[in-house]
Amino acid sequence: MRVGIPRALLFHHYGECWLEFLETLGIEPVITEDTSGETITVGATRADNETCLPVKVFSGHLLQLKDRVDAVLVPRVVRQEPGKCACPKFMGLPDLARSLDPELPPILSPRMDLGDRRSLWAREWYGVARALGGRRTSSAVAVARLLRALSPLEEPPPARPRHSDVVIGVAGHLYNVFDGRVSLDMLERIRRLGAEPVTLDQVPLEHARRHADTLSRKIFWGFESRLAGTVLHWSRTASVSGILFVTSFACGPGSIVGALLEDQLEREGSVPLMTVTLDEHSAEAGLVTRLEAFTDMLRHRSRTTADVTKGSDPFVTSAVHPGGSG
Repeated sequence: MRVGIPRALLFHHYGECWLEFLETLGIEPVITEDTSGETITVGATRADNETCLPVKVFSGHLLQLKDRVDAVLVPRVVRQEPGKCACPKFMGLPDLARSLDPELPPILSPRMDLGDRRSLWAREWYGVARALGGRRTSSAVAVARLLRALSPLEEPPPARPRHSDVVIGVAGHLYNVFDGRVSLDMLERIRRLGAEPVTLDQVPLEHARRHADTLSRKIFWGFESRLAGTVLHWSRTASVSGILFVTSFACGPGSIVGALLEDQLEREGSVPLMTVTLDEHSAEAGLVTRLEAFTDMLRHRSRTTADVTKGSDPFVTSAVHPGGSG
């Protein structure tokens, strides 16, 4: 039996966990190819015009699985952490998948609620395992391995060495930042400019939560809360030279959190922040120009700060601290 998984949205968060679940059952997983221009075009044609780019990308990947697999795994993600809700698109994703094309293979949509500390949602995965032909023992083992694979996601990642005087924090959903076609190879372009990109997954979750809790307005969505906390961590610890906030056109939570962060960082006199909004019409030339200008500005700012700081008294140094307006 072959079960397909679209290489989109939360596959970039939990794909390895889902693969282990299927492989434990002896099922052959089929992952779609990397996103291409055709993937986006097909998805944008079939999905509703008002949906965000990541959903259009997901739609393009899903349609690639037609006639290739016996079923498609599209979990219904309710929460990614306790006390916060997932974006509504994750909750309704299985329903959207079923509506795209009546000739698609059956959609398997077990609930996934990482905010439930008792993991009662795992019963639905057991039911899916049994429906896929797994015996009681192998189904229970598959679910246990899924839960075990998800648990390290809470652990702080190892520190990574830095090799540039200009470090740019790239804050955005993993499916925007790490999909080369969607992001127009943003991370690699930053490296080519002689700067070093750091991403959200390099900041321990506990640090992000602590900073997010200081906001006067609590963020309702789990990942957006982590996103905001990560940006504040970078800003308040001066661990980056500047921040790119990457969002997609028509993303409601992204637009709200982006505006909140712009206001917060301006009031705190923090590091520069630039918002990059992606859609199916994004062009490489426009992104390259903006990245070049942003990197040049950060490099000039860094040199200016170093020149003024050298040989200055503590008061002057404080006035031109990287956290200041520069």
